[in-house]
Amino acid sequence: MVRDGSEPLARTLDALRAQTRPADGIIAVATRASEATIEELGRVPGMKLVTSTEDLSFAQAVAAGVRVTDQPEDAEQMLWLLSEDTAPEPTALAALLGALEVSPSVGVAGPKILDWDDASFLRRYGETITTLGAAVPVVEDELDQAQHDTMNDVMAVGPAGMLVRHQLWDQLGGFDQALVADDALDFCIRTRLAGYLVAVVPTARVASAGEGIAGPSWSNRLGARRRRHRQARAAQLHRRLVYAPGIMVPVHWLSLVPLAILRVIGHFVKKQPELVLGELSAAFAVAFSGTKVGSARRQLAKNRTLGWSSIAGLRMRLDEVRRKRALAREATQIGFIGEERDLRFFSGGGAWVVLATAVIGAAILAPLLGATYLTGGGLLPLSATVGDLWQHIGFGWRDVGLGFVGAADPFSAVLAVLGTVTFWQPSFSLVLLFLLALPLSALGAWFAATRLTERSGPRAVAALLWALAPTLLTALADGRPAAVIVHVLLPWLFYAGVVASRSWAAAGTSAFLFAAIVASSPSLAPALLVIWLVAMVFAGRGVARVGLVPIPAIALFAPLIWQQGIHRNNWLGLLADPGVATPATAASGWQLSLGFPGGSLGGWSQLGAALGLPGAAPAIVVPALLAPLAIVALLALFLPGSRRAVPLLIAAFLGLVSAVFATHLLLASAAGTAVPVWAGAAISLYWLGIVGAATLGLDRIPRFRAVPALVMVLAAAVIALPLALAQPLGTSVVRESSGRQLPAYVTAATQTDPRLGTLVITPGDDGTITAVVIRGQGETLDGQSTIAQTAPGVSSDDRVVAELAGNLASQSGLDPTETLVEHGIAFVLLSPVADGEEQTVAGQTAGRATSALDANAALVAVGDTTSGTLWRTVADVGTGPELPTSNVLGTLIGVGLGVVFLITLLLSIPNGASRDGYRAGSRKPAKLKGRAARKAAASGATVAVIDDDATGTYDDEEPTADLDDEAEGSASADTADGSTRPSKPRWWRRGQASAGAPAPASAPAEATDDAVSVDDAPSTPDAASADDTVARDGTGVVVEDAVDPDPDVTGSTPAADAVVDSNTTADQVPDEPAIATGDAVVSEADPSDSTETTPDTDTTRRDTPGTEQPHAQ
Repeated sequence: MVRDGSEPLARTLDALRAQTRPADGIIAVATRASEATIEELGRVPGMKLVTSTEDLSFAQAVAAGVRVTDQPEDAEQMLWLLSEDTAPEPTALAALLGALEVSPSVGVAGPKILDWDDASFLRRYGETITTLGAAVPVVEDELDQAQHDTMNDVMAVGPAGMLVRHQLWDQLGGFDQALVADDALDFCIRTRLAGYLVAVVPTARVASAGEGIAGPSWSNRLGARRRRHRQARAAQLHRRLVYAPGIMVPVHWLSLVPLAILRVIGHFVKKQPELVLGELSAAFAVAFSGTKVGSARRQLAKNRTLGWSSIAGLRMRLDEVRRKRALAREATQIGFIGEERDLRFFSGGGAWVVLATAVIGAAILAPLLGATYLTGGGLLPLSATVGDLWQHIGFGWRDVGLGFVGAADPFSAVLAVLGTVTFWQPSFSLVLLFLLALPLSALGAWFAATRLTERSGPRAVAALLWALAPTLLTALADGRPAAVIVHVLLPWLFYAGVVASRSWAAAGTSAFLFAAIVASSPSLAPALLVIWLVAMVFAGRGVARVGLVPIPAIALFAPLIWQQGIHRNNWLGLLADPGVATPATAASGWQLSLGFPGGSLGGWSQLGAALGLPGAAPAIVVPALLAPLAIVALLALFLPGSRRAVPLLIAAFLGLVSAVFATHLLLASAAGTAVPVWAGAAISLYWLGIVGAATLGLDRIPRFRAVPALVMVLAAAVIALPLALAQPLGTSVVRESSGRQLPAYVTAATQTDPRLGTLVITPGDDGTITAVVIRGQGETLDGQSTIAQTAPGVSSDDRVVAELAGNLASQSGLDPTETLVEHGIAFVLLSPVADGEEQTVAGQTAGRATSALDANAALVAVGDTTSGTLWRTVADVGTGPELPTSNVLGTLIGVGLGVVFLITLLLSIPNGASRDGYRAGSRKPAKLKGRAARKAAASGATVAVIDDDATGTYDDEEPTADLDDEAEGSASADTADGSTRPSKPRWWRRGQASAGAPAPASAPAEATDDAVSVDDAPSTPDAASADDTVARDGTGVVVEDAVDPDPDVTGSTPAADAVVDSNTTADQVPDEPAIATGDAVVSEADPSDSTETTPDTDTTRRDTPGTEQPHAQ
């Protein structure tokens, strides 16, 4: 078969001419071939040419070629199947004919399939199936040292170079044209069930380029791998339905799609998402294949003379499948470090650093050690149960103010995960977050530093600098849990992100961290997306893995994007800080560049004033203390390995720009005051880049690195001192709380009716009042909504609340009963003023409001409480407006989020290979030098060492053999290579041998892999012209007798032949009528003609040779 007339065609034609036993006739089937290819074929002496304008599959092409042959007269006439990319050695045909001549019971014989460029490399030799039905080669990708030459009897052979008796071909109806792969395997199984044997001939050798014409393509391109898996899986499912007992066919048919879904989950777990679509399409294609299964079953039943037990011994057992798969995985890793390096977390001081920061954290937060709840700043309790936490994510009813249906803040999902950690008391997780913020930050920074340096000292410095960062200490003092989460997670995002292009597990982990960070601080999204786009540009063949990173975040933000951006056209509102809107003193640009998100230089301005220092002193002392850090960070640009400092400093620049931009974004409001986006989260990104660059600088300083390291750590400790003492000195707004926000009377009432509302009125210093409706026992952090905080103008609900509070706080004479009942407001709480402020404007406003509320007939005074003065309504207010009974949109969004995060979770679970790549980001294979290299060469070992450049090219997701069925995976064995022609496995390119055939000690080792292209679209040659048509059948096939330009070149007489294609399609070509095979059938009860064994058994044929010379076409 000829498809595109590529370079291998000329070699194949030369190989045919060079046969010691020439074929009696040659038939070339050219499908969509170019005019040049057809002309080249026409110049071959004695060739009969069949052309087609359709892209025929292998089975269809062979059927078209066989149709123009003469009917076989006896069992000695053969068909030899070749393709343009299979070049037989000169004695190949003679050897194959000899095998069939000496043993009439052999119906099919197959050669050794060798590498196109290296005849010492054995690509395929025999085929079989597992006990679960997956197709697997008996021998695959080994150095040919004649170790398998004693093997003879096999279940099947591949299509390339197959020699088959013509009568047997007609009897069995040829290849099953419903198969898109493994057509030769199916034919050989039917051959054995018809009473014939299938043999491999070690002296018959055929080189194959594996271009996907005869058998599946061996290419390692992404598209080829997908196509190969889809075709193999579809063929396996088709065979399952064909081979199954009739009573089991409905059961197998019903299981196709459910089983495909389970296997999809398995592909995600095994980090093979590229196989998912092929898995599903194969299942649906076979499930709705029409009459193809029925036709194949009838053809099988018509010719079967033996039971399935006759081939049971030739199946590959599952333990052998597992062994092959393990060897294949091991082989792909040869050339890299055989023993994983210890990160030296304990021996390198990492554990001591974390312990030290834990002690420091406990000391500076000592007043909070016994707390169960925290309050102050942006802190509120979480929902009381884990179920309530998870109900607040997605899309649905938001109990904010009077309530509305809308999208939840993505930060609610982060809090749901956090609260689930302490499921018995979700709010306690916030206490743990604050108490463990320093050691968790140090732990993440230490691991992030392992991506940059092998030295323990710089790692420890990075961990301490990150744990003592001003932005973290400010967030702890101001009560900003979202900012604390961002600071803790950023180093882990760096740790996973730098190897995301090489590991699906790292990519999945990065996706979770990216989503959590952006959900906690949406203002960081632009900077992180820029970094992601740059990573996509440099991801190479890992672009699909890097592309996964923002998908969970996009899914999490999708409902909010629709409501805030598309519906309300408030796109900037997406960048608002989640949680409680907390005012802060804005910092100037130079203060932000020093790492301080607030305007007081981290408390140094107050400290200077308390010490009586000049006002400008902090502005001089703080930059001087930070100068060593800046110098070492910039010095990294001029030391060896400076290219790794560039992206870190770019990240720092993006963080600083984001911080400056954030200070100018006034998006939310608190108590009627506009609140800017807090710059601290962006400063954390800025600090990460600076500390990372400084770590590289320390690592590359040739001598005396201990001095700058000590100076930087001491300076950071001194700078952090005012913020670190905020809690002990009482200057922090964060304090321990009982968790109760409303009076006990309200709390008791809401135990039975949690949707009762309380109108809280707070007097202001300017004579105004603010009012808010709180449901149940109080506000929760996970119940906050940026949609309400960033609403443009005054909403209708806000107007209702303002009018109600204004009339209640003044003697207006308005009866508020109807409004209170309509909105379920059962209590009115007037917040107290501070002691000693009774005569202030706020105190006078509170006095007037107390008088008005006491005089209102719709209210009854409950009394003074620690939370303020409380009144209850006289009327029974019920529970307020009815909640929506149906939330179809919310359910769909919840299911969508669940699917996205489940897939990401499955990808993020590390397997053996992904763990290696996840922890090997700073390693790449390299050659030894000097004496070590000579010693390694003498031992024949492949050696890899740690490269000085910590951005190595380790690829942990090299696809490995997947040989078995549902219990073990799909049938594929791929490696990553970018060559145009299918390449040898990685172990071969590293100079290694497979387990079955050790390579010579002198085999060279390569240090790197070739790049891989994901372009899977094969070039399609121009269709052949139909001007010379002499005949056409129903399939659009043109049959043409070629002109013999030189009849004397060979002495053979043209008869018939067929050539091959492996990209089979489901188009059906009618089978030829079956032809009897005479007396060549072997009886199941008479084993005298041959000895049938397993594929690993040596079988000797002793049949009497026939007296008539066989004919090969």
